[in-house]
Amino acid sequence: MPSPRSFEKTLPALALSLGLLSACPAPGPTDTAKQPDDVAKATALLEASARLPPRAEVVALADQIAVLATKEGAIEEQAKLDVLAADLRARLHRIEGTEADAREALELYAAAARVARGTEAGCRADRARALLLGELAHDASTSYRELYLVKRRQASLAADGKTSACVEALARDLALAQGYRPAGADLAELEREGDKAERTVAAAAGTTSASIVPVASTGSPPADLIVAPMDLKPAKGTAKIEKIEKFAAEGGGRVVIHLSEPTTFQVGTLEADDKTGKDARIYLDIEKATAKGVSREIDVGGAIKRIRSGPREGGARIVLDLSSAMHRRVFYLPEPFRIVIDVSSRPPEQKAPANGPRTVKRVAIDPGHGGHDDGAVGPTGLKEKEVALDVAHRVAPVLAHELGVETLLTRDSDVFVPLEERTARANAFHADLFISIHCNASESGEARGIEVFVLDELKDTSRAAARVAALENGLGVKKGIDAESLDKEMAQIVGRLQSGEIANSSRKLGDLVARATLASFGTRYPDTKDHGLKSAGFYVLLGAEMPAVLFETSFISNPDDEGRLAKADYRQKLADGIVNAVRAYREGK
Repeated sequence: MPSPRSFEKTLPALALSLGLLSACPAPGPTDTAKQPDDVAKATALLEASARLPPRAEVVALADQIAVLATKEGAIEEQAKLDVLAADLRARLHRIEGTEADAREALELYAAAARVARGTEAGCRADRARALLLGELAHDASTSYRELYLVKRRQASLAADGKTSACVEALARDLALAQGYRPAGADLAELEREGDKAERTVAAAAGTTSASIVPVASTGSPPADLIVAPMDLKPAKGTAKIEKIEKFAAEGGGRVVIHLSEPTTFQVGTLEADDKTGKDARIYLDIEKATAKGVSREIDVGGAIKRIRSGPREGGARIVLDLSSAMHRRVFYLPEPFRIVIDVSSRPPEQKAPANGPRTVKRVAIDPGHGGHDDGAVGPTGLKEKEVALDVAHRVAPVLAHELGVETLLTRDSDVFVPLEERTARANAFHADLFISIHCNASESGEARGIEVFVLDELKDTSRAAARVAALENGLGVKKGIDAESLDKEMAQIVGRLQSGEIANSSRKLGDLVARATLASFGTRYPDTKDHGLKSAGFYVLLGAEMPAVLFETSFISNPDDEGRLAKADYRQKLADGIVNAVRAYREGK
């Protein structure tokens, strides 16, 4: 068996294959002439002769490539971008020795391996991660162990006579490190781990890992789009499923699972079986969770026939029996921890034309708060819920009569509707636009004017925007809530869940709402301040299948703005601004 010192020559050889993967097709985009500037620049920096710019620039570039990956619809291209970002961070680590770069590279390789599981791109990412782990451990046996497990996980690529350049490369890697293969009981244990890894992959065929970033649909059956907390570990104790909420509709539906604490989960799907009469199903395996106290079977209706729950080894399983094959999205909300399952007959990507008229046949209007939830309250007692509902009642008939647009009010009276149900109603209505109406509030009471928010990758890092989101999410100033950290987490969820097309259309709609409202005020309220278009993590917008905005009509906490909000004339001008924004959006402005 070679001495540990002799492996110092072997390990760099393995590490070299990490960056070049010369035995496999190139892991990243190779035609840089057709790639965005950031991709071409990153590819050039991986050349052996290239000099790296300062670390901050390299990290920013790698982060931008990772963001591009989240917006890529094709899974193999998405994986290639993640690997490109990982390669950049790995090279930075080798030059500067910063541990954070190595950790980030490992996470990016792992993300690429998950999203492109069962493909050559996924195998290459998995192999790259194993090589880096061995390099970081400075231990030959670690390299052998990790490469062996990758080969077992990727065995299906070379099954039934198929050829795989990546699996062949793994075989060569293992041959190179053969002298560090364990023996006796250690070898038996490694083989048992390999058996388990291979069985797990085989059992998961047709399922999607809960940490996978968005995957585009490739035809029938519809693809799942899954977003779960990255690097989340199973609950320390037992996560109790406190309740399961449902929203039924013919064209879609939503199920919200409330848990006592965060925990990991896996998502799987089974297509309908005509021979056995079994429905199409989507199921969640929630680690270290219990469904005790929750009904074993809940009738829903519409797209979701029923919800079944029960124990499974290591946790609980929730099954949704579907009326037919549906597009499915599963994501989480962080505070309090909830898992949201959306099904819809409408594909998740609804592209709008870049120029010219847009289709707007249905609009969902969402009057904020209601019932026991007053929202913000002004100095003289004016309630946000009352203003929002009145403005919505003014918007709906004008949209119908002047524009011929069907409208849905998520609430039509002073009742409380959960935030998750509001979006579900808009989705089931197959709305083309979603506008949530609110009144703003500031800590000092001095701020005035209008403000429009969209869900987007984190563009506005201000404490004020995060505070507004926390208030509208029903968290207020809840003890222990870090509004800014929560907003950043919501931005990550949005980046993985929402398409760039919907984000762009939402920004266009938000800009039109602000401009049309200021125009509506005209000479009557010329001093109205425009706080601009901002992004923040609003629960009510998350999961919307259409362009969606949250309109803060004015600051009810300011005495002057409150006085205006109390007037019918001011409310009508707010409503006119929303109607004119919808008209302009439909006309392609």
